[in-house]
Amino acid sequence: MPVQPLLLPVSARQLLRVCHRLDTPALLYSGSSGSADDSYTRPRIILACQPDELVSAHSLDDLNALIQRLQLPDKDTPEAIFRSGWLGYFGYDAGELLLKLRDVGSSATPLAEFGYYPLSLEIFPDTDECWLWNVDACPDNRVQQLLQHLDATLALEPTEPEASAVLTTDWQPAWEFERYQQAFDQVQAYLRSGDAYQVNLTMPYYSQQDLRDHNPMALLQPFNAPFSGYFRTPALTLFSVSPERFIRVEQRLMTTSPIKGTAPRSSDAQQDEHNREWLRNSAKNQAENLMIVDLLRNDLGMSAEIGTVKVEKLFDIESHANVHHMVSTIVARVLKDLYPIDVIVSALPGGSITGAPKRRAMEIIRELEADRRGLYCGSFGYVDNRGTCDFNILIRSIQAFAHGANCWAGGGIVIDSDAAGEYQEIKDKIGRLLGLNSLVSE
Repeated sequence: MPVQPLLLPVSARQLLRVCHRLDTPALLYSGSSGSADDSYTRPRIILACQPDELVSAHSLDDLNALIQRLQLPDKDTPEAIFRSGWLGYFGYDAGELLLKLRDVGSSATPLAEFGYYPLSLEIFPDTDECWLWNVDACPDNRVQQLLQHLDATLALEPTEPEASAVLTTDWQPAWEFERYQQAFDQVQAYLRSGDAYQVNLTMPYYSQQDLRDHNPMALLQPFNAPFSGYFRTPALTLFSVSPERFIRVEQRLMTTSPIKGTAPRSSDAQQDEHNREWLRNSAKNQAENLMIVDLLRNDLGMSAEIGTVKVEKLFDIESHANVHHMVSTIVARVLKDLYPIDVIVSALPGGSITGAPKRRAMEIIRELEADRRGLYCGSFGYVDNRGTCDFNILIRSIQAFAHGANCWAGGGIVIDSDAAGEYQEIKDKIGRLLGLNSLVSE
């Protein structure tokens, strides 16, 4: 039976208003956007802060040492949610390094960062309750230390809303359409020559502003995405409203739900339903989705018991705040001698954001894209002390640094793709995220 949590004399709503001021805060926001179950509307919000340690990896040796720290055994847990353990991210660049697709060396931006959080808070804004988990497993002085930190941070709450709580700013694309067309044409040349079947071509938008101090709830609540997250460290601040799960491992069962296929939302209900049905019946999007399903069947197969890899759902349509998506689900049983984190690491980066075949598509991506992806298309998530782990794909995400911020989007290019349509899809995906409503087509 799970240990009972402690109800705190703290306002959940007030705590969310100052969560970005906590010590190394990490937040998991599991919204219901895209869910077929309309009866469930309350998001699940897990907040952790004041880690016992923060581990950053800047080289291959650092990365391998961190992975060893994350090798916690899978256990028979009655409740699958983070309560205590490691929270953090692997960047896309970490996946390149593990696949030996980039030079081994030092990286200024961390390849991966994880904090060890012995306690966590579950927050319920609708009832204004805040519950502290894992109290019985921690010394009393450690619990008191956290409670004092919460009280001190809540005392800083402003009486008026902060202007910095809204993540809108002057974003500029790395490429205008003409430059995107050039990269798109180069991808097409590789496809025609047989180098790849699909390449996920992406591009960033840049801001010169320092967005690290912004409150994440201004993004997380409106999008209500199922795999959202927030993580602030001395190196950077990550905001993510990701709709996509990378891999979950629970009781030796691994699950991945790749997205491939997108249609815009519309404020007109009839047009919105038309867009959804168009996506559902699109042979082109089904073909692209199937390519990635096959790729991820192979990726999971490297960590799976023979004969257990199965496609549980194929070509489901999910509707999110900004777009409709085509989503499939693949499951498998984990080999007995592997830790849950081994499954995550062996599949980095996620196949839905590389292309197929994965290795050659990543080589093309590195050659043609405007910049290094950094955290974008990496993965944010957790390894709980009980062994359960769950990681997203870092799309619909903002990477904020002292010198500015970036936010990327893109899509899978195949032989019959259209450059103008793909460029518009980029705007559809992140127009609302960046406050660029004028970019989003109806």
